[in-house]
Amino acid sequence: MSQGPATTRCPICGKAAAPETRPFCSPHCADVDLGRWLIGHYRIPGSRSDRDEEPQPPPDAA
Repeated sequence: MSQGPATTRCPICGKAAAPETRPFCSPHCADVDLGRWLIGHYRIPGSRSDRDEEPQPPPDAA
């Protein structure tokens, strides 16, 4: 009962992944995925840190 290797599917369109662009089926789907990362569609969850806060202006030295 040996099964062959599982076919990896492109996470963008669902077609079979191509070895040269794995896990995507084509450079186009790889570019679509990169674009989604760049516009913030994908986010890595985490807690807010002090670095995420708006910068405060320095106090006036009057």
